[in-house]
Amino acid sequence: MLQQYQSQVGSSVEESASALADQLAEPEADNDRLEQDLIRQQDLVQQLTCAVRDLERVNLEILAARDQALIELEAREPIELALRQKTEALLRSNRDLEQFASLAAHDLQEPLHSIQVFLDLLRVKYGAALNEQGQGYIIRVVKAAKRMQELIEGLLVYSRIDGSDVTGGTLALQQIVEDILSDLGGQIETLQAEIHVGDLPVIHGDALHIRQLLQNLIGNALKFHQPGVAPVIYVSGMMIQNRRQAGPEKSGTLCQIEIQDQGIGIPEEHLAKIFGMFTRLHRKDQYEGTGIGLAVCQRIAEQCGGGISVRSTLGSGTTFTVTLPA
Repeated sequence: MLQQYQSQVGSSVEESASALADQLAEPEADNDRLEQDLIRQQDLVQQLTCAVRDLERVNLEILAARDQALIELEAREPIELALRQKTEALLRSNRDLEQFASLAAHDLQEPLHSIQVFLDLLRVKYGAALNEQGQGYIIRVVKAAKRMQELIEGLLVYSRIDGSDVTGGTLALQQIVEDILSDLGGQIETLQAEIHVGDLPVIHGDALHIRQLLQNLIGNALKFHQPGVAPVIYVSGMMIQNRRQAGPEKSGTLCQIEIQDQGIGIPEEHLAKIFGMFTRLHRKDQYEGTGIGLAVCQRIAEQCGGGISVRSTLGSGTTFTVTLPA
C-alpha cells in the first residue's frame, strides 16, 4: 500500500511539474510571435517609407516636367503666331497667284494674239517689199511672241496646280505613257528615238496632272539628247515600301517611276537648282524652253503627296525619279 501511495504521489508531482513547464513556455512563445510580428511591421514600415520617397521623387519630376512644359508653351506662342502670320501671307500669295493666272489667261494673251496676227499679215502682205534685214526682224519678233506665249502658258499651268483641286481616280500609267508617246510621235520619228517602256503600275491620282508631269520629263529626255545621236530613253516603274507613312490609316506603298536617258547630262553644280522657276542651263538658240517645265513637275509631285529627284552624269545621261502615292 505504501509503495502504491508513493507511486501515485510521484506521478502527481511529475504531472504538476510538466503542467508548470507548459505554462512557463507559453509566454515565451507569445514573446517570439510578438517579436516576429514586430520585425514584419518594421519591414513593412521601411517599405512604405521607401515607397513614399519614390512617390515624392516622381512628384518632383512631374512638377519639373510641368514647369518645363509651361516654359516651352510660353516660348511656342510667338512661334505659333509667326507661323499663323506666314500661313496667312501664303494664302494671300496664292490668291494673288490665282488673280495673276486670270490676268494671264485674258489680259496678257489677248494683246499677244493680236501681235502674232498682225505680224503674220505684215509678213504675207508686205514681206516681198522688205529686204533681208527687215524679214529677219519679223522672224525675230515672231519667235519672241511665241516664247512669250509659251511662258504665259507655262505660268498658267504652274499657278493652276493646287492640291485642293485634285480629283483623284484610278490611273493606268501604262496607258498614260502610251498616249504621251503617241502625241510626241512626230518628234520621236524625226529624232529616230528609241523609247523602252517597262510594266507600269496602276495608281490613284489626278490624270491631268500626272500626264503633264510625265510628258514634261519624257519631252526633256527627247530634247536634251546628244548632238547627232538618236535618243534612247527608258521608262520604268515599280511599287516600293513607304517607310515614312506606313500605318493602319496610311498607304504603306509608293509608286516609283524612273525616266532615264543617255543625253547630254547635267553638271553636278546645277543639280540643286534645276527645279527652280525660269532656270535655264542653255541658251535659247541651243535648246528651246521657258525654264518652267521642271518647276511644274516638282509642284505636281509635291501636290500629289510625292516627290521628284534627279541624278546625272555630264555627257552620259540623266535619270529623274518620281514617287507618287499608290
